Parts: sequence; C-alpha cells; structure tokens
Amino acid sequence: MAMRRSVSVLVAILLATLFCIPLIPFNTEGQSSQNVVIIKTDYQMLGVTELHGGGHLTYELHGQAAGDLRRAVLATYDGMFAGTTPGLIDSRELRFSSSEGYIGEMETYLETISLEFFAGYTISFAPLHKLEDISVDATGFTSVSDIANDNYTPIRIFLYFNAGNSNIPYDFLLMSDVFFNALYHPSLNYTGIDPSSYTFQYKHTDYRVSAGSFHRLVLETGGFQIIRTPAGEIAMYSVTFQDNTFPIGDQIVDRASFQPFDVLENPQLLFAIVFICSYLMVTMPTKMYATYKFAYPRKFRHKALKITWLHLMSKIMVIFLILFYFFPNMFAFISPNIFLSGLFIWIIAILFAIIFSVAAKVLYDKKTAEIAKEQLEIVERTPVKRPTPVTRTPAGVNVIVQPAQQPVRQSARQPAPAPPTEAKPTGPPCNVCKKSITDYVDLLKCKCGQLYHESCAEVAKHCTKCGNALVEIIPEGPAMKDIKCPTCGKTNTVEEGVDLLLANCGSCGVILETLDDGYNYLIVDNDHTTAFKMFVSLLKNGCTGLSISTTFPDKLRKEHDLGKAEVIWLTDTSVADKKTINPHRLEFEMMRMYAAFVKNNPKSAIILDGFEYLVVENGFDKVFKFIKKINDLSSVNNATLIVPIGNSSLEPDQLGTLKKEFDKVIDMTSNGD
Repeated sequence: MAMRRSVSVLVAILLATLFCIPLIPFNTEGQSSQNVVIIKTDYQMLGVTELHGGGHLTYELHGQAAGDLRRAVLATYDGMFAGTTPGLIDSRELRFSSSEGYIGEMETYLETISLEFFAGYTISFAPLHKLEDISVDATGFTSVSDIANDNYTPIRIFLYFNAGNSNIPYDFLLMSDVFFNALYHPSLNYTGIDPSSYTFQYKHTDYRVSAGSFHRLVLETGGFQIIRTPAGEIAMYSVTFQDNTFPIGDQIVDRASFQPFDVLENPQLLFAIVFICSYLMVTMPTKMYATYKFAYPRKFRHKALKITWLHLMSKIMVIFLILFYFFPNMFAFISPNIFLSGLFIWIIAILFAIIFSVAAKVLYDKKTAEIAKEQLEIVERTPVKRPTPVTRTPAGVNVIVQPAQQPVRQSARQPAPAPPTEAKPTGPPCNVCKKSITDYVDLLKCKCGQLYHESCAEVAKHCTKCGNALVEIIPEGPAMKDIKCPTCGKTNTVEEGVDLLLANCGSCGVILETLDDGYNYLIVDNDHTTAFKMFVSLLKNGCTGLSISTTFPDKLRKEHDLGKAEVIWLTDTSVADKKTINPHRLEFEMMRMYAAFVKNNPKSAIILDGFEYLVVENGFDKVFKFIKKINDLSSVNNATLIVPIGNSSLEPDQLGTLKKEFDKVIDMTSNGD
C-alpha cells in the first residue's frame, strides 16, 4: 500500500511539472540594461477544419534597443503635429485620428503585406483604442522626459488582429520577418540604430480548438512544444538570436506541417484510442484475477494472490501512454526534432492493450489450473475419518463404548503381534437369554420395564417378571408427529421437538418452518445455509426475491435454488456481465437500489449476506445506521428481510444492539454449536 501511494505521488508530481513547464512565462525582469528585442505572437482559433479567431502581436524592448527606438521615433515624428512639445514624444506622434504616427504606419505596413505565418493568415491589425490616447497600447514613449539619454525605460507595443486559416494542409515557416520589418518600417529614420548589437527573441503560442494537428517538425535554431488535448492542440515555439540581425527570407529554416484533419494524427481520435486501450490494460488483469479468485472455494479465497508485477506494470504503461499522448515531443531534450506521431500512439496503444490482456489471461488461467491440482493434493494428504457408529439405547440405560485401539508401528526386527481381539459391544441384558441387546431395532420393552430381544419375546410369549402377555410389549423409539409443508401442502412425519428450520419437506425440499411475511429476521449462525433455505422458502411461496451477497452470483445459483430472484454481487470489483455494488457506497447506491426494489415489489424477500464484509469496509456504526434504515423500509413496504451473521463477527454489546433492531432473532449457536 505504501509503495502504491508513493508511485501515485511521484506520478502526480511528474504530470504537474510537465504541465507547468510550458506555462512558465519568459522572465524579462533584470534585463533593462541589456539590448533585448522580444517579439510575441499568438493565435486563438476555433473551428472544425476551417478556423477563425484572432491573435495578438506584442513587442518588448529593453536597454539600448528601447533607447534607440525612442530616439528614432523622436527624430522621425517630432514636430509633425502642431501643439506638440519639441524633444518629447506626444501620443499624436504615435497615432492620430487623421494622420499616421509611428504606430499608425506600423499597422498600415502590416495590413498592406499579405501575412501568412504559423499555418494561418491575418485579416487586419488594430490597436485596442484606435481613436484614443495610444499610451494604453504602447508604453515607454510618452512618459520619458530625457529621451536622448534614457536607455532604461522598456518599451511595450501591443496590437491585436483577426485571423483564420483555410481547410487545406499547410507546410509553414515557424516565424516571419514581417514582424521585424514592421518594427523598423521604411518610414522610420533609424539612423544610429544598430540591430546587429541586439539580442532578438521570438515567441509564438498557438491555441486551436479543432480537429487539426501539427507534425513533421524541422528545427535547427528554435524549440517547439506541443500539448495535445481532446479539444485541440496547444503549440509553443521560441527562438533566440544572440548579437545578430533578425533572420530574413532564406535565413528562416524552422518549419512544420499542419493538417486540418488526419485520421492518424487527429487529437480526438487519438484520445479515444488511448482511453479505450488504457481501460483494457487496467481492467483485463483485474477481471482475470476476479475469475481466478472465485475459482477457489470461499474459505480458501485468501490464498488467491494477485500477480503484483502485472497489475503494476499495466498502470505504469498507462501513465506512459497518457504522457505520450499529451506531450508528443517530451523527448525534445534529446533532439528538438523527436516527435511522437499519431501513428506511433496508435501502434503502441493497441500493442500494449493486446500484450497485457493476453498476458493476464494466460497467467491467471495457469494459476486457475493449479487450483484443482492443489485441492487434489490437500485431499490426498488429509486422512479419511470414518464415522463412529452410534448405538441408540433406551432411557436410563448406560452403554459403555470402548475406544478403538490405535495401531502401533512395529520395528522390522520384531515379529508382528497377533491381531487384537475385537471388543464385543455391550448393552442391557435380555430378560430371557441374559445376553446383551446391542441392536436398537431388536429392542422391545415390557410395560413393567423389562427388556427383551424381539426374537426372545416371540418365544417367551409372556414377561418373566410381571407375566403380562408380550403382545402388549411397546417398541422403544422416539415420538413422532405429522407436519404439513407450508409450501406444497404434503404431510411429513418428523420427530417430536425437531427444529423445523432444519427439517426439509420430502416432496418440495423447502424447510417445514412457516415464515411470516413482512418481518425482519436476524439469523445468528456460522453457516449461512439455513438463512438461504428460509429465503428459498419465501421465494417458493410467491415472494419476489433479491439476494445481495459476497458470493459470486454463478456459484450462488449453483448452491441454492434461487429461481428468478435478482442476484447482486457485493464487491469492489467491476465485472461487465454481473450486477455489482461497491461496499463503500452504502448511503447512495445500495440504499437507492434497495428502496426502489421494495417499493416496486409489494411482496418481496431480501437476503443480505455480507454484513461482516460491510462492517470491515465501513465500520459498525455506519452499517448499523444502514440496517436501521432498510429495516424501516422493509416494514413500511411489507418486505421480508433476512440478515445472517456469524456468532463471533461482532462484540457482545454490538450484537445485543443489533438484535434489538430486528423483529425476530434466530440464534442457531445458542447450544454451543
């Protein structure tokens, strides 16, 4: 158990780490003194094959790069508009309603160029507040007072755009030089700007809720991260160029492919195949183990041990399969071009499912076959106990039974002793021949109490003591009575004082005890056979039956004549073709099922065979509250409830408390049996 918990914790930590690493934002803090230009783009698009949505374009400049751009903007646009302050950048010099400033010309440049990147195309660019103060969209320009010397205030420019793509496959570049050209567009007087001294970083994040998929990566300079989900794919690309110009044209080499729909790569189909195969990998060993376990007789089921490594390996392989699905380039630390394609997922998922299903069946079938051999060895090792003959004697007569002589092992050198003389059984003497009466059937008794062999009585004719005619001799034997079967109506002769719960009808086979409908019975008995005989008797008397038992349903029907009664298996094992109830779901599943059954069946009988199991799984207090509730439900709906328990299952005070909740308590262990 401790090992299982440790593995679960480690897996949870691993998954959390893998999910969180791609979401860690790039840290630009502490870079204000460096010459860094960061260009960020993103897509958020939705559709089946042809996608629509939008995106964002963000520039962040730090250090010398920010200072150079401010000075270039001031040199190009200072004094362009009347009423602006010389030597400072005014918001109108960035963008104005009728004339274009720096941001306005950047937007115009982006709109006039047919821009297609990252398997999509842009429709139009726009600042968030097109006709208002641009400072909400571009910071680091209007707030700087000493533009000529400030190399510390960073610049941030934010634009958004409409975007989409067609429903045809794309082979595309992972970045575009248009973004670099727009930042330093031709209208800008960039005298004094030296981009070769900057560090450029480009980042793109792609969110697509669609049936499309990325694949066939060709990476030389950057890194590509994909997260598959059942809704679509998230892709992240980043690249850094140190002390060099932003790559232009043929210098851009990183590329990938995008398919609007591909059977092998589609994330929804891949999720379905991973789910189905993972389910088979986990449930097949469990199902085969359940079949193996219930092949044992009930009292030997504790010997049915799981093949631990098989169950553990199946769960580990499921974890790897899930990781392969969600993180197809999880091995990018080895090589950025390693990509676990959809074809790989299909093959490995089906292969794992077949391997673990076949292995579970073969291994557990082998263990099941060993059960018969094991039982045979137990029988061969167990000495046969011959029944001791029982001699019935009349009341008041003592019979001395001599114990059988145990054989003594003799040494090979000693002669074998003569066989012991068999001890003659003794009994009361016959009043005629004076010999012992050893056969109970041969015993006759006179009214005066004298005993005779039946043959001696026929010869003597009269009692040797009182002289009465021996025709008046009364055979000695138990008193008998006639009982009518409550089910079939046939008359059965049984001994006086016999427990009718233990007597069966010779015609229909049910117990001769008459059971009252609508009562709650608690049967205290180490063997639950009597309780099931009562249940079968109620079924044959017209009750609709429900059996809730820890015994496997097929075996239970073989042991008892349950007819059309509904049988529910009380277990935490899920079996496809059997009705089961988890023992931990007392208050919800079991209570709801019980209430529905007694309400829908006016005359019903229910046996709950598994009280001890419920107590182990839930505790006595919780099970006691459950019993109280179903007792009340049974009484209201005139249902008969039978609950068998062992005499040592509970503490004496718990058993006493439980007995008070039942209408009738039958204790089969009161005589110490």
